[in-house]
Amino acid sequence: MAAGLGADLGVAAAAFVGTNVDNTVVTMAMVAGAPLHRARRIAMGQMAGFLVLVVVAAAGAALLFEFSTAVVGLLGLVPLVIGVRGLVLLRRPEGDGTAEGAADPAGASTPRRPRFRPEQRAVGRGFTAAALVTIAAGGDNLAVYIPLFRVGGAANIGAVAAVFVVGEALVTWLILAGGRHPKARRAMLRLGHVAVPILLCCVGLLVLLQAGTFSLL
Repeated sequence: MAAGLGADLGVAAAAFVGTNVDNTVVTMAMVAGAPLHRARRIAMGQMAGFLVLVVVAAAGAALLFEFSTAVVGLLGLVPLVIGVRGLVLLRRPEGDGTAEGAADPAGASTPRRPRFRPEQRAVGRGFTAAALVTIAAGGDNLAVYIPLFRVGGAANIGAVAAVFVVGEALVTWLILAGGRHPKARRAMLRLGHVAVPILLCCVGLLVLLQAGTFSLL
């Protein structure tokens, strides 16, 4: 029994790592490109999104319900839409082209509109966006989580849940530590307004491809 429990722990750990790498990278980039006071909100959103996935997987296992991977893959549209929206915002003009204090043709002084800083244009800077991206990125992985909760008795299910809890705590720490690192923040404050939308688009497309959702279109 101990050997079986150890195997379940190993499988659960491997499943957790394999299904959370992409979302961890994206969420860390979101934290690094957002104002510091929003870092915890984004990390908590990621944690809440993962909790939703675990609850849905546990419920699916208890009800012996099978999710259509292709249909669940439609969740990939969420990060794709958020990413496209971020790319569209990049086209927003940074100013009206009039220098501050410059005179217009009528001779009046026209104040310059404030320029948009890159961090103001960053997308996915809040709790809700982080939660939605996490759910979307992990939605197609319900096919992996559900069997884990079906195998074995209560002890094995508790072990799998414990691995997920510990793993999520480590991921949250990693996201906050990496996202708030000065070098990461300097890089993302320069490039985050471009990098984060592109990462979100890539995650959305990857989810759609892996889930085979394009076959529904």
